[in-house]
Amino acid sequence: MPAQPTATASAAPISDRPPVSLRVSGLRVGYRVEQGHLRAVDGVDLEVNPGESLGLVGESGCGKSTVGKAILRLLPEDARVEGRVLLDGDDVLRMSARQLRQIRWTKLALVTQSAMNALDPVYRIGDQIAESIVAHEDLDRRQAWRRAEELFTLVGIPQERLRDYPHQFSGGMRQRAVIAMALSLNAGLLLADEPTTALDSIMQDQVLAQIQRLQRELSRSMILVTHDIAVVAETCEKVAVMYAGRITESGPTAAVLATPYHPYTMGLRNAFPTIDGDRRELISIPGNLPNLLDPPTGCRFASRCPFSTDHCREVDPPLIEVGPGHLSACHYPDQAAAFRDRAAQRSTWTTDPGGG
Repeated sequence: MPAQPTATASAAPISDRPPVSLRVSGLRVGYRVEQGHLRAVDGVDLEVNPGESLGLVGESGCGKSTVGKAILRLLPEDARVEGRVLLDGDDVLRMSARQLRQIRWTKLALVTQSAMNALDPVYRIGDQIAESIVAHEDLDRRQAWRRAEELFTLVGIPQERLRDYPHQFSGGMRQRAVIAMALSLNAGLLLADEPTTALDSIMQDQVLAQIQRLQRELSRSMILVTHDIAVVAETCEKVAVMYAGRITESGPTAAVLATPYHPYTMGLRNAFPTIDGDRRELISIPGNLPNLLDPPTGCRFASRCPFSTDHCREVDPPLIEVGPGHLSACHYPDQAAAFRDRAAQRSTWTTDPGGG
């Protein structure tokens, strides 16, 4: 694989905007559906410091993509959103349409799941990137095209490919083009929502390496939304684990994955290989997410947790600090070491919950 270009001279216009801070507190997102009120996100708190990378991880349906869309104000009009999303101290949820236009792509940019949906098939890719630059900054088309060339150099695509159409790119190249577009206006924070979902494993590794390199070299803040805890282990400094609309555990990635305190994190760690280099048996978590139209009382993971007790099913556990910057929402942090040993055994997850 050829050496990647570095973010030096070609990146000077790209890296001059500072990274941003993000504080999400008490975020709730609900929908009125035919069967009642769906609580997709229920009291989420997140923090991303300037230049920091946060992985938001959880299985499909846990609410992580909804959190990302709420941060970007991209939810449907019928969504009911509460809480605060502070971007450098300004609340995104209370911004006017004009204010939103000013921060999108300049302070906050999105790398989407599907590059084909993000790119217009009837326009050359270079024209699409240049158009977004001209629309938001006081640059002429020649200057915008030069920046597009810089961006393609950054993401490892030959500059001459700017004149191609999306269908002429491979899946991995299209995803890199979307990353280039997200960087086109010097956004201080990148929100990457399952950016490698449609790619094969080789392309996934290459695209993730590109994102990680650019985030570090350009000192961007980043939120990576993914179901793959192994990706977060390789890419992010901090992690927040979501389950059924809530954060169950968060903190420094190394600490959370090496010594998880919540049984759900222990289960996720069992389900993915190569997190800490050992060759262990992969173990899935039995059962399904609870119905968020009528969420259960107590801990939402209790019905699937092999260590749950009556207390778990009756009382909702708060997020408490279990280490420096490390939070967990489990009633039994003092038993976490024993839980970790038992969670590594397949038999633990094949017995009925509630025996703990």
